[in-house]
Amino acid sequence: MKKIVYKSKAIQTVILMIMALLLISLWPLRIWHETVSTVVMPQGEIISEAVDEEKTILQEIIAQYNHMDTIDVYLDENSHGETFFLRILDEQWQVICEEETVIEPEHLPGYQKVIIDVDMEVGKPYFVILQGDDSEIFSGWGPVSLEEMPYMGTLYYADSTQEGMSLMANYNYRMPLRKTWVFGLGALIVGIAALSVLGVRLWYKKKEDKLTTVEKVFKGVMNPIVAVGALICIGAVLTGFFGKYLLDNTVYFVSVVLLALILFYGINHDRVGQQAIFTLDYLKSHFGDLVQSVAIAGAVAGCCEYMSGLYDIHHTVAERKEMLWFSLAVIAMFKWKEIVNIYNLIYLAAAGLYGYHYYQTNLTEEMDELAVQALKYTVLIGILLGFILIRTAIGLCKRKLARLSYVYAAFVAVFFALIIIFRNGRWWGVALVVAFGLFYLNYGMWEHKERIFVNIARGIVIQFIWSTGFALLHRPYVTYRNARYTHIFHTVTITASYLTIVECAAMVILLAKLKKSRELRDCWKELVLFGVVSSYMLFTMSRTAFFAVGITVLFAVGIMAGGRKLQLLKNYGKNMGMLILAVLVCLPVTFTAQRNIPGLISEPFLYEIEYSMYCPQEVMRGRRLATINYMRVGRFIDVFADKIFGIPEGTLDPYGELKQAEYERAHKNSAKADTSYGTEKRIVIPGIVDSSKLVASADYIPEDVPEEALRDDDYTNGRLDIFKSYLEQLNMIGHEEMGAILKSGENATHAHNIYLQVAYDHGIPVGIFFVLLGAATFMRSCLYYRREKDKITYASFPAVVSVAVAVAGMVEWIFHLSNPCGLVLMLAITPLVFQEN
Repeated sequence: MKKIVYKSKAIQTVILMIMALLLISLWPLRIWHETVSTVVMPQGEIISEAVDEEKTILQEIIAQYNHMDTIDVYLDENSHGETFFLRILDEQWQVICEEETVIEPEHLPGYQKVIIDVDMEVGKPYFVILQGDDSEIFSGWGPVSLEEMPYMGTLYYADSTQEGMSLMANYNYRMPLRKTWVFGLGALIVGIAALSVLGVRLWYKKKEDKLTTVEKVFKGVMNPIVAVGALICIGAVLTGFFGKYLLDNTVYFVSVVLLALILFYGINHDRVGQQAIFTLDYLKSHFGDLVQSVAIAGAVAGCCEYMSGLYDIHHTVAERKEMLWFSLAVIAMFKWKEIVNIYNLIYLAAAGLYGYHYYQTNLTEEMDELAVQALKYTVLIGILLGFILIRTAIGLCKRKLARLSYVYAAFVAVFFALIIIFRNGRWWGVALVVAFGLFYLNYGMWEHKERIFVNIARGIVIQFIWSTGFALLHRPYVTYRNARYTHIFHTVTITASYLTIVECAAMVILLAKLKKSRELRDCWKELVLFGVVSSYMLFTMSRTAFFAVGITVLFAVGIMAGGRKLQLLKNYGKNMGMLILAVLVCLPVTFTAQRNIPGLISEPFLYEIEYSMYCPQEVMRGRRLATINYMRVGRFIDVFADKIFGIPEGTLDPYGELKQAEYERAHKNSAKADTSYGTEKRIVIPGIVDSSKLVASADYIPEDVPEEALRDDDYTNGRLDIFKSYLEQLNMIGHEEMGAILKSGENATHAHNIYLQVAYDHGIPVGIFFVLLGAATFMRSCLYYRREKDKITYASFPAVVSVAVAVAGMVEWIFHLSNPCGLVLMLAITPLVFQEN
C-alpha cells in the first residue's frame, strides 16, 4: 500500500482493472441479462369465455429458454373480481409456480403482468393454468399455426380440448446476454478503456506527472464507491423497499450505517508500521502452506456435504471429495524434489494406467452421475494414496521422523487399534486411522511444523467465507419455516456443530491478535470475522451450541489473556468486552445482509426435504423483499425469546399492528399454505391429477426423538430418554448398527453424545478409553500451549478445539471422520503426537 507510483500509471491501472471487472461480468459470470419475449397472437377470431374457480384454462408450452421471468395475460373488459391465479406445472404435474395476481380494472381490456421467475429446462413441456379466485376473468384464445409456433401445445378449457387454439399471451424469458451482445459490449468496453488509457498518457505528456502511493489511489477509488453504495441502500430502506415495519427498517438503517463505518475504517485507517502480508516473497516461501490451507478448506467442505447428504450415494461422494482434498493437504508438506522425481514419474505412469483400467472395468451403464463421480474419486484417491505411501516409506527409512511424545502417541495408537479391532463392520474408522496416520507421520517429517495451526485455521476460515457467500446468495432466511437459520445445511443441529468449530478458529485468531495489540487498526478484521461467525451462531438459536461456545470462549479468553493476578483480570475483561462489542456491531449487519441479499438474487437453493418444510412462493421467486415470509426482526426476537429464555412464542408483538389472529394464521396454520403453493383451491382439468394431492407433509422431524419425550418442560429435547436407551444397551464388543432401540420401539438415528456413541459402536472398554484419550488430549494441549505459546502461532488451538468438542459432544454426535468437528479435532492434535523442540 505504501508503494510509490506515478499518478498516470495509477489512473491507467484503475481503468484497466475496471475494464477487466466489466469483461468478467459479461463472461464468465454473465450477470447482465436481457428479456426475450414470445408473443402469441391468434390469427383469426378471438374466443373469450369465463374462467372462475371451476372452469379453468390450461395451455401446454415448450420451454424455449431456461428462465421465465413474467407472462402477460390478456383479459377483456368483462373480467371482474379482485385476483386470479396463474400456476405452472412441470411435466410431472408438480406445481413449480403459483401467482395470485391483482386484477387492475383501469387496464382492462389489456395485458395483466404476472410474475413467474422460475427456472425451466429447455425443450421440456410445461402447463400454464388460469383459475379464478372468487373472481371471474375472460381471457382470449384463438387459432395459431403450429408451424410458426411449434413451442405451443394443446389448449384446454373446462372439460374440453380446444384443437388448434392457443392462449393469447406474451411469454417473457430472462436470460444472460447472448453472444452477439457479449462480443459487442466487450469490444465497446475494450475500446473505451483503450481510448481512456491513451487519453491519460497524452494528458500527462503535457502536464507534470506527480508521484502518489497505492494507498492514496485505493482510498480515492473505494471511498466514493462505498459512499454511493451506502446512500443507495439507505434510500431503499427509507422508501420501504425491504418492508413496511418501522422496527425492521430501523435495524436495516443502523446496519447500513454500521457497515459503511466498518468499510470506511478498513479503507482509511492508519497503516503506519503495518507490513503487507501476501507479498511475492511470502507467496514463494509459503506456497505449500497456502495449498494446504485450501486443501483443508476443501476437506471441511466435503464434511459439510456429507452432513447434508440425504442418501447413501451423497455420503459416498462427499467422503471421497473429503479424502481427495485431505490427500492434497498431506502432499502439501512434501518438498518439491519429493514430488518431482523419477520414482514418482514411474509410479504415476503405472498407477494412471491401472487406474484407467479399473475405472473402465467397474463403469456400468446402470450407474447414474453420482455413482460415476464416486468411481472417479475412488481411482484418484487410490493413486494419491500410493504416492503418499512411497514418500512416507522413504522418509521413514531415512529416519526423518521427529521424536514422538511417547505417552500421548501411545494413547492415540491404542485408540486407533481399538476402533479397527472393534469396528463391527464400519470402515470409516479404518479410513480415519489410515488418513491421519499418514498425516501425522508426514507432519513428523515436515520442516515447517510451526505453520500447521495457521494453515488449519486459515483453511477453516476460507471454507466459512466460501459457504457464507453461498448462503448469502442462495439460502433465504424465512420467517415461519426457517426462523432458526440453517446456513448451508438442512438442520439446525448440524449448523450449530459446524459453527462451533468455526468459532474456535475465529476466537483463536482474534485472541492471538489481541494478545499482541488491542489497537483497532491491528485487529479490526479479526473482530469482524468473530462477530459474523457469532451472529450466524445466534441465528441457529441452539441452546446446546450456545452452551458449548460459551464454555469455550470463557476458557479461551482465560488462557490467552496474559498477565498475572490483577493484570490478568484486566486483560480478561478487556478481551471479553471487545468480543461482545464485535458481536453487537456485526449482528444487525449480518442479519440485514442474510435477510435481504438472497431475496435480491432470487435463486434459492433448497434440499429435497426442505420443499416440504418451508419457503412459500414469495420467497422462492419474485424478489419481493417486503413480504412477511422473509425473516423479520420482531419474529427473530420472538423465536429467540422462546428458544433461549422460555418466553412462549407469540407473546411479543413488536410490530404493533401484527394481530394475534394473523399470527395464528401465518404461523400455526401455515403448513398447508407454505408447502402446497396455494393449491388448496382445487384445479379441475381433464387428464390432470387433483393438485391438492400434491401437498407434501410439513411435519418433518430431523431427529428420531420419541414423541413422548418432546415435553414443554424437557430442556434437553428428549435427549435424556435417548441416553437412557443407549446406556441400557451397552455391551463389551459394540454393535453393528449405531442406533439403539428407543422405548417407543423406533431406532434412534444416533446417541446425541459422542461418548455414548463410541461406547455403543465399539464396546464399553473402547468408550472408557475414548474418555481417557479426551482427558489426555486436554492436558497435553494445555501443556503444549504453556510451553509453545511464545513460539507457535495459534498454539492454543488444540486446547480450544478439545474443550469445544468435549462440551458439544455431550449433547450431539460430532465425532466422525466426515463431521467438521471430528476432522478438525484430529487435525488439531497433530503436533501433540510429537515432542516440542
